[in-house]
Amino acid sequence: MEKPSIEHYALITGASAGLGKEFAIECAKRHMNLFLVALPGSELEILENELREEYKVNVHTLGIDLTNQDAPDEVYRYAMQNNIKVNILINNAGVGFNGKLEHQSVDLIDKMILLNIRASTQLTFLFLPELKETGRAWILNVSSFAALIPLPYKSVYAATKTYLLFLTQALNEELKGTGVTAFSIHPSGIASERALENIRKSSFIARLSSLQPEYVARVALNSMFAGKTFMVPGFISKLYYYLGMMLPYYIIFAAVGRVFRKSS
Repeated sequence: MEKPSIEHYALITGASAGLGKEFAIECAKRHMNLFLVALPGSELEILENELREEYKVNVHTLGIDLTNQDAPDEVYRYAMQNNIKVNILINNAGVGFNGKLEHQSVDLIDKMILLNIRASTQLTFLFLPELKETGRAWILNVSSFAALIPLPYKSVYAATKTYLLFLTQALNEELKGTGVTAFSIHPSGIASERALENIRKSSFIARLSSLQPEYVARVALNSMFAGKTFMVPGFISKLYYYLGMMLPYYIIFAAVGRVFRKSS
């Protein structure tokens, strides 16, 4: 496994809870300095102190709402002003809502697009020149199993995650020879504290394929540093993925429609 320089930082969005928090812990265990970005709140400050004390790494934090128009620029300015040299960008922050499109509100739709698509794209754009200068760097986009097929009753969320998949694949072609690799991970449901209630209400299939956030963070980093650019974590999720490649599309589409109709 290639090891990032200790002089550089891993920038992690959505870092105060769930998968983002586990990415922060996993990076700290690997002696990486951290630049953690999340919504303002005490959780971010507590995590900063815990990681700095336990793992003896440098930690910067910025509490900000990434759906705000100027938020990606503010993140970049903070990094420049504090001499934070980023060689790992983990676009983890994201949000999703279930239900028919017609039953969503304009605000919820906007939030999914602004956070899942705009913030990740803008941060990648802003930090890309610096990533290319480091000699070896990585972009980790947290997509979803939902990116692999259109999902009725979760249509906007799935579409935003498909965007991240295609963005990652296109970036890798553009970045050939630069030393920068883009990687997308596509977990099914993640059993974080905030998601547990929704998972309990979901179908048996959804509950069966749910994953622990610490597992997803660990295998994502291992795969990324091993040179992979795409990953579906978890045995059950991989089984669904390969099964989906063999079955007729209309059968898969009807099956996932039934699953998410129940959870919505």
